[in-house]
Amino acid sequence: MLWKEAVVRFMREKQNKDQTNEVSIFKYLDPFLGHMYVDEIRRMHVDEIIQQRLKEGVTNTTINRLLQKLRAVLNKAHKEWEVKCDPPYIKLLKEPKRRVRWITESEAQKLIMALQPHTADMVVFSLETGLRESNVTLLRWDQVDLSQRIVYIEGDDILKSDQAFVVPLSDVAVEVIKKQVGKHSERVFTFRGNPVRRANTKSFKETCKAVGLTDFRWHDLRHTWATWHIQRGTPLEVLQELGGWSDYKMVKRYAHFNHQHLQKFVNRGTPTDVPTIFPTKVNFG
Repeated sequence: MLWKEAVVRFMREKQNKDQTNEVSIFKYLDPFLGHMYVDEIRRMHVDEIIQQRLKEGVTNTTINRLLQKLRAVLNKAHKEWEVKCDPPYIKLLKEPKRRVRWITESEAQKLIMALQPHTADMVVFSLETGLRESNVTLLRWDQVDLSQRIVYIEGDDILKSDQAFVVPLSDVAVEVIKKQVGKHSERVFTFRGNPVRRANTKSFKETCKAVGLTDFRWHDLRHTWATWHIQRGTPLEVLQELGGWSDYKMVKRYAHFNHQHLQKFVNRGTPTDVPTIFPTKVNFG
């Protein structure tokens, strides 16, 4: 099986909703692998691709997304299509520790007021649901059920999960959805009558800077949503289900934003039982 044939079959079987990013990855790989059979691909070819991407100055995270897609095609050919090949071991590059950048409700309101209306609607919807960028921009009307106040998110690559899940809608989220009715027959969020393709645009980034939000990306809206939930007391296991995370460790990183459950371990007695550590008034300023 040629690599090109494998790519076509992979895309046909997976039918990912976010094919734009997938197609760009396969187009990049074509000069390296397009002339090869699957069983000819070796570790040296993978290393060549990695080195070229590093020369281009892209991040390890971006390279890993490419490697994951390459590995997925080779594994599918070997394990499911029974192509006689021995896929090379593909080790992902070390990525920086995941950051959690979030904003306060007042900062969010300031940002929303400064954005174009169609982008502001998507920001509000993201802050109310915690959905990823592609889940919002690619949201279709057949995924929306306003009678039950839910949206259905299908399990594919854009979710990083193999399972579908249901997202309940708040009053605010429902109002955002209702504002979009009649604008497009298939997609929910549009701009000038056309479906939105990306939200993390140059305009969004410039607006963030204009309102004083530094080092803030669209995906940080999801971090903000999760942080607000924890601060309001949402249990981690509930947050995991709301956010569609398959790995509990992904949710655990937000735990430190809620310290209320630790308070009972600090005060182990009544105030009269506790010795006076500071006998006089202490000025911590």
